[in-house]
Formats: sequence, structure tokens, C-alpha cells
Amino acid sequence: MDEAGKVTEVTTTPSEADEWDARYSERDRVWSGEPNGALVDEMTGARPGRALDVGCGEGADALWLARQGWAVTALDVSRIALDRARAHTGRENVDITWVLSGLLDAELPAGGFDLVSAQYPALRRTADRAAERALVSAVAPGGTLLIVHHDIRDATAAREHGFEPDDWVTPGDVAALLDDSWHIDVNEVRERSINGGAGAHHTHDVVLRAQAATPPQPIQRPLTQSHPLLGPPTGAVGNHHTTQPQDQRPSVESLNLKFTNISDDIEQPRQVQSGVEKPQSSVMHSDTVFPVVNSPSE
Repeated sequence: MDEAGKVTEVTTTPSEADEWDARYSERDRVWSGEPNGALVDEMTGARPGRALDVGCGEGADALWLARQGWAVTALDVSRIALDRARAHTGRENVDITWVLSGLLDAELPAGGFDLVSAQYPALRRTADRAAERALVSAVAPGGTLLIVHHDIRDATAAREHGFEPDDWVTPGDVAALLDDSWHIDVNEVRERSINGGAGAHHTHDVVLRAQAATPPQPIQRPLTQSHPLLGPPTGAVGNHHTTQPQDQRPSVESLNLKFTNISDDIEQPRQVQSGVEKPQSSVMHSDTVFPVVNSPSE
């Protein structure tokens, strides 16, 4: 695969794209070049499938996921970032589709991804919660939603540096949309450690990992030979599954059951089989022998 695929372009907000292109143009590499620690911690060993990397930046997370066997769709609004991401993958034979687009412009398939990962996403908060809903709706049944952001412990200091925390979507905003069909596995603040990159000064992250419920699947049981005690399977037809009249079902005598008395001092009920009167225990001992029958496959 040539440089892990081509960049697919989707119409996006020009001002947003220009802003991020300008930021990436300021230096040769903005981020550390390593996958984000929370992603590695939460997804190592997970069964791979289709992954969506929202705001993929220079591609370290997308490449790490692809190396674990995931088929990755990686979104970013910056062409410069995606060009670096492709170069970062080199000519590795990995399954990554790079998409030049914002989250809301990409027209993602509902329920299309087994993992939706948004690591420190720059998603603007809106009254209709469009970004949060887009993240949630992209997760497939049984899939994982992983949202990580910096823990803004001092909002005043952030505002003094030109960052307004209330303008941006947080993991808490996403968690507020999750109903009873979701199971929240992780929702916590944890320390972070990173070597270099633009976000190295942040010391704590907010991590949200949630699992979408899997709809129950009907149990499919093939029609098999009828059980001698229960008769044929419901709805069975044909020569091998024709319902027997009541008087043709197996009798107790034909089952060859062996019972063992556990006490000779207790009077046992009597049972006549084939003209011979035999004691019948009310309790089965460990050497009870059961008939061998065919049961439906599990």
C-alpha cells in the first residue's frame, strides 16, 4: 500500500482548516510522534475491527491502531497534518484511510465503527450537541467509545492564555448523552506522562471509555433428532421428525435406567418392570447411568 492510502477530501470549514494549517506550519512537528498513552492503555489487546480516529493530527494514533490490526479511518481538517501523517507511516502495509474533513462534515455511517477514538479533539460545543451526537452515533453495537481530553484544573489560567474551556466539547459532555444502552467502563481523571510535543505541559487527563450494548440475537437451533423424553423439536417435519403418538413414545422399561439404593433401612417404592418386582430409589446415587441421547447442538 503506497504510503498507507491517499487523502480523501471532504468539504470542511475553511477558517477552521486555515487555522490548523497555520499552526502546523509553525514547526516541523507539533506533537510527540508517539501514540497517546490513554489510547495504548485502554485498547492494548482489544479485538481489532474498524476504527475512527477523530482529529488524527500527525498520525501516531492511527498508525498504532493499524499496527494492532485495525482498519482505520483517520480524520483531520489540516492538509499539512495529513501529509505528515502519511509520511509518518512510510510504506508500511497498514490499513489507514486518511480523510481531510472535520467530524461533522464527513457524513460518517451510523454505527460504522467498532472503535471511535477522539484524543484531545478540538470540537466546538453547540446548543444541539452536534459533535457529541456524531461521536456517539458512529459507534457500532458492541463497539467502544474512547474520549480523552486535558483536565483543565485552572480555567482562569486557561482563559488568561486565550483558551476558553466552555467553548469545547469535553468527555463529560459526551458521557451526558449516553443512555442505559451504554456501559461506562472508565470515567476518571488520571495522571499523564509524555515526552515532548505541544501538550507536554498538561499533567492530567480526563478519560471516558464506554461500551455500546449489543442487541440480543435470536438463538438459532437446527432441527435435530428428537429427544426420547421430550419428543421431536417443535415444528419438525419429515420422516425423521414425525410427531409420535403418545403411546409410541419411549416407555420407562425401554430406557434401561439403573438406580442404586443408598439405604437398605428405608423402605423403597416398588416398581414392576418386565414382570419382575424391583426396588426404586427416590435418590439417584453417583453411579446412576443415564441413557445416551442426541440433543440439539449448542
